[in-house]
Formats: sequence, C-alpha cells, structure tokens
Amino acid sequence: ESVVLIRLIRPSQTRPSDQTYVENSFLLSQIFEVFARNMFFLTLTVKSILALGFFLPSTSKADITWPVYSQQCNDDAGTPYSDDVDTYNGGKYHDGSAAYPQLLSDGECAKPMQAACTSRPTPKTAYLEGPINCKEKGWYCRIFDDEANGWNPFNLKGDINFGSCNSTDSFEDAGYDQDGHCHGSSDDSTYYWWIRDHWFRQYNGRVRCCCGWDDEGGSQPLFGRRIANRCDYRRLVTSTEDVTQCRDANEGHGLGFEKGCDPEFQASQLNKPIPEDDDVCWEIQRFGFTEEGGSVPTGSPDSSSTSAPVVSPTTLAPVAAPTDGDESDITCIDSPLEFIVNKIPRGCNWASKGNSVKRCRKRGVSAHCSSTCGTCEEEKCSDSGRKFVLEENGAKKRCGFFARKAERCDKFDNAVETCRESCGYCDADK
Repeated sequence: ESVVLIRLIRPSQTRPSDQTYVENSFLLSQIFEVFARNMFFLTLTVKSILALGFFLPSTSKADITWPVYSQQCNDDAGTPYSDDVDTYNGGKYHDGSAAYPQLLSDGECAKPMQAACTSRPTPKTAYLEGPINCKEKGWYCRIFDDEANGWNPFNLKGDINFGSCNSTDSFEDAGYDQDGHCHGSSDDSTYYWWIRDHWFRQYNGRVRCCCGWDDEGGSQPLFGRRIANRCDYRRLVTSTEDVTQCRDANEGHGLGFEKGCDPEFQASQLNKPIPEDDDVCWEIQRFGFTEEGGSVPTGSPDSSSTSAPVVSPTTLAPVAAPTDGDESDITCIDSPLEFIVNKIPRGCNWASKGNSVKRCRKRGVSAHCSSTCGTCEEEKCSDSGRKFVLEENGAKKRCGFFARKAERCDKFDNAVETCRESCGYCDADK
C-alpha cells in the first residue's frame, strides 16, 4: 500500500459540482509532486482514501433542469409544483417511496429511458420524471392493479377506464373498462405531469408505459387498436399559456382514444399475452403515494420487463332477476344518473328491460342500479362501477372523482346516490 500526504477537497453537497471534479482530478495529478517537495503531510493509505470516497464522486449525479416549465393545472392532485423546494427540502416528491424502476435483465434502463438515466441522478428519478425519449411519437401508460403482490391500489379501482385487447369483453364492448387505468398523450413532455398527478391521486399499482400514441407512433401505437380499447388523454399546456387558468389537462378536449379493439386481432390474442415491443416500453413497480412511504422489496425482483396481464375469462356471480325491491330497506336505491354503455348514456330503466339479467351482469351495472338488479344485499352501499354523466355539465366521471375530494359530493346532484361508498351514503341518516 502506498502512503501519501495530500490536502483533500470534499464536496459539501451530495451532488459534486463540475469544479469539484476538476479540483480533485488536479490533486491526483499532483500527488507525486507532494512527495518530491517534501511537504508536511497527513498520512492515509490509498485504500483508506478510496473507502472514504474522497476521490470517487458520489453515486448521485448532477441533475438537469426538468421539467422546463410548469404544466400543473388547478385540478391536478398533490402539492403545488412551485413549492417543491420548500416542501421536499430540495429533494423529490417521490423520495422515500417504495416505487422502483423495472430494469432490463442486464441491469440497464429500458431504451426510452436510457438518456434520462444518464442525465438524472437515479434511474428511479428518470422513470418517474423523464424526460422520456419517444422521438415525439407520444406515449401511453397503463396502471394495473397489483394488490395480489401486496400493493394497495387505494383509488385506482374508482377510475379504471380500459379493457386489454385480449378478452372477449374488450373486443365486443368498446366501453368495457375493468382492466386498469390508461392515459397517454401525443406530446412527450406531458409525461412528468401525468405521472405526478396520478401519483398523488393514489392510482397505485404497476405501471407499464410505451411509446406511440397515434397511427404514426412506431411499432405499437395505441391507435393500432391492438393494446387497449380506450385511453384517456393528457393535453400539452404550452409555455405561453397562463397555467393558472388551466382547470384540468386530462379532460374537456375530446382527444381521448375511443376506437375499441380491432377484431382482426381477436383470434390471435384472445386469452393470451398481448405481443408487445419491449424496446419501446418501460415499467414502474410499486407506483403511487402512500403515507407510509416504503423501500424496494428485500427480495430480488424479476428484472425483466413484463407484458400486460392476461385477462382470464370471468365467471360472474348469478344476478337475481329484477325485483320491485324491499321498500322497507330505504338505503337500497338506483343511481338517478345515466351511465355509459358502448358510448351511449343509459339509465337504470334500460337495465330493467329486455334481457335484464344479462344487462345487469355487465360490469359495474348492478352497483349503479342495485335496486333494479336485485343486488341490494351486496351493493347497496357500493360505488357505481360505471362511468356516469353529471347533470350539471354533462361531464363523464367515475366515483374516483369524488373519492379524491369528498367535498365534491355536496356540489353535484345525485353524487351521493351514485358514489355511495365514496360519499358516505350509508353513513348518512337516510
């Protein structure tokens, strides 16, 4: 072991500046001059120096300025972006969380994330913030329920909105929406804002994202109608807009994907994994905010990328034929609001006509129309399982809209009767 006597410059921050790198490199080149000049020195072994990390920079890298400007709208969930420095003491909103990036089998970042992994402090920051490299072809993400692996979905189930193109329900019903939450955009820069918003909404689960929004979106564009039957859209808030006047970039623009699954793929994909191009996709595990925070599981997670889960054929519990209901049970009611079936607004009177048993068996209908469908015992205090139409403005919402902000229950007619769990219908004196 060589013994050297040197003056050491230790960066005061965890992310050393470029100047610090230059100075420490210069000192290394001067070690032999120190010997030659017989200076007074502090004795340390080279091994000790390396162990203390004096010459090796911290594993945390310098960061870039990202995002370039704020696209946070008034209805976005979570803390104000402008307060991040004070709120998180110079850190990130996701610091200390259980979320982690699903790296490739060789330990590298997924291709759309490789540039971000180079420029951001950690792969976790890269995956949760970007910038993504989808070559301006846009992106889409699907959040899947991961409760089976011990991750609480919290509010995810209140806003599930798509069906995977590998089930009969998804191919036959463009409005089928029981497989998770899908959102995307034609602009790459919106990724940061969507991730942040849905993180704080507690749409917790496993996130799988891919490049390619519209028909020109590369190897597996969402508009190819092979991945999902529908997907919401996050619009770009431009740098010249007054962001304080933006209410919600996730709705009100009519730009969502609503084309359904292409029947051409039914025979090859039914009840099978959807073939996906892992070169344009990436995944985040343990996504979403929790009060407890967390850490990466101590076990060794499978580092390979995985595709969307196969949707197995579902055998639904029998639904009783419609009844007149028990008038003594005043808490068992239908929602007065219309709900969406195959893009058409329907009322509970629709569920009572024709083949009522079959209609009530459609996902979420019996919870919306518990009296009509005879499911009072199981669902009289449940939230509607369908997207419904607000009377005030015609907006299409799910009960997650009210679960996120309970005060909304009192602002919209028939919200309590529709989202009975989220708005506390059964807790009220009915």
